[in-house]
Amino acid sequence: MKRSRRIPDVFKKKRKVMVISGGQSTDWGTEDGHSVTSQQELMSDTKAALIHIKSQYHIEAFDNRIPPIVLKHQIYSVVHNKTLADRQLDDLKEKKEIKMFKLGVAVDEYCIVFTDDYKQHVLRHMAGNKVVERFLETAVDQCCDVSLSKSTMIDEFQFTDEEITLLVNASLITVRDIGSWWLAIPGAGIFMKTFIKGRQALLRAIRKAKYQEVLQQNLEERKIAAVAKLGMSYHIMDIIGAEFVTKIQTTSGWLLRLKE
Repeated sequence: MKRSRRIPDVFKKKRKVMVISGGQSTDWGTEDGHSVTSQQELMSDTKAALIHIKSQYHIEAFDNRIPPIVLKHQIYSVVHNKTLADRQLDDLKEKKEIKMFKLGVAVDEYCIVFTDDYKQHVLRHMAGNKVVERFLETAVDQCCDVSLSKSTMIDEFQFTDEEITLLVNASLITVRDIGSWWLAIPGAGIFMKTFIKGRQALLRAIRKAKYQEVLQQNLEERKIAAVAKLGMSYHIMDIIGAEFVTKIQTTSGWLLRLKE
């Protein structure tokens, strides 16, 4: 009887690193076990997902009035391990690479903007305002939370009541409750109006389809006016991540089925 030989690990194929490139999943690594060092490998799955989703955002459609915004749940359409995604988001916040904002009325509804994009957006519209510049250098650069307390703004960063009122009027902060404020994005209302209209139009199109399901590829090829401004891919990642639809692998490609 022949005895099976155990193949040493050194001859086995190494696990490939999955990154996003040009809207498609890309394998990095070699078949012969030799490692490949690249910027993509060093990047976390969540940061790669953020960059990919940001690339789908049609900022020019808004005449640069708002920065590229990524909805937190959109990340889950790319990074399926939510625990991993949340942990890596926390790490990016701690490194001050991203800012997170409360969006809408839902308790867990948040959006994300890269810190550099946020600061550039604010300075593009409010350059030369010393209070705004100090706000960016303190509250934005030094705080990781989505809200700011009165003690932080007044005692730690030395903002006066008048300056806080100026920041509220500039839509850099919004009132959360007495003595605290949400960090805000100037112009976010423009985004929300467009985003909600696009989501509703996309869900309506799927609802009208036979069995309330449609191939993702077919959906991507459709021309829906309300979706055009943010882009079809952006909205598809929204409804998948928010779990409005179930994504099913079929022989014809990915199928999106509306949840009951």
